Amino acid sequence: MSGQTDNRAPSFIGIGAEKSATTWVWSKLDQHPAIEMSQPKELNFFNLEFDRGLAWYGRHFPGSPGCLQGEISPWYMDDDRVADRIADLFPNVKLLVMLRDPFDRAFSHLLHAAQNEYGGIADLTADQLRRLAALSDDYVRRSCYALGLSRFFELFPRERIGIFFHDDVQACPQDLICRIYEFLGVDSGFLPDGLETPLNKSQNYRSETLHRVASTMCETARSFPVTRHLLEWIYRRTTLRERAIEMLMVDSGRPLLTAEDVLSEDQLSRISDDLRCLQHDLRIEVPASWTARRTAVCSAETVAG
Repeated sequence: MSGQTDNRAPSFIGIGAEKSATTWVWSKLDQHPAIEMSQPKELNFFNLEFDRGLAWYGRHFPGSPGCLQGEISPWYMDDDRVADRIADLFPNVKLLVMLRDPFDRAFSHLLHAAQNEYGGIADLTADQLRRLAALSDDYVRRSCYALGLSRFFELFPRERIGIFFHDDVQACPQDLICRIYEFLGVDSGFLPDGLETPLNKSQNYRSETLHRVASTMCETARSFPVTRHLLEWIYRRTTLRERAIEMLMVDSGRPLLTAEDVLSEDQLSRISDDLRCLQHDLRIEVPASWTARRTAVCSAETVAG
C-alpha cells in the first residue's frame, strides 16, 4: 500500500483512548465547517480492517475540497501494529489523543461491559464487578497509556501528537474544543452546539426484557440481507446510532463503587506503574487529580504489604 494523496486522505486520526469522551469530540469536530469526519466514527481500519485496503478506507471520508478529513477509532492505541501502519501510509498526519484518569477509565469500561452482561448497572455489587474484571485484561491494558502511546511517540514528531484530557470536557468544554481546533489548524473561534451535553455513560437498559429482545432482534436482523443493510446504514451514521442507543437506555444511577473497590491489587499496580511511565518517560503532564490517585494507590499497597 502507499499513502493516498487525494481529498479523502485523513488530515488527522484519533487513536484513543476508549471511554474518554471520543464520541463527544467526534461530534464537535463534525460540526466545524472546515472539518469532515468519517462515517461511521470508528473505522478501525488500521487494526481490524487493514486487509480491505486504502480504497475501502477512503470511501468513508466525504472528501470535500478545502476540508480536513478525520476519523477517531479508540482501539488504535491498543494494537501495536497501528503506529507503524499509520506512519507508513500517512507520515504527515496529526494524531489526536483523549486521555481519562486511567483508574476511572478502567472502571467506566467495566461498567459498560456489565451493562451488556446484566442489562443494567445501578444495582451491581462489587463481587459481580470483580468477577467480570477478572475475565478480561482489556480493562487494565487499555488504561495503560504509556504502553499504548510509546510507539507513536517514536514514529511521530511530538508537535503532531495532540494530548487532551477527559477532565476538561466537564470542566471547560469550550476551551477544550477551541484548543483541539487550534491543534488541527482550523478556526478556533467556531463554537459548536451542545458543548454542555452530558457525556455518554453506562446506564441501565429500560428493562432487562427490552435488552434481551433488542439483542435477539439485532442478531436475527444480521441474518437477512435487507435488515443487515439497514443495521449497517444506521451504524454508518454515528449521531443517529447514538440517539437510537439513548432511546433504549434510562439513567438509573451508578453503583457507589470505584476502581479500587473492584480491581485487584495487581491490576491497580499495573495502572499506577504505567501512569508513572506516562509522566516520566513520555513526559506528559497529566491532571493533578491523577497523580493524587496514583499516590493513594501506592500508599494502600505499601500498607497492605
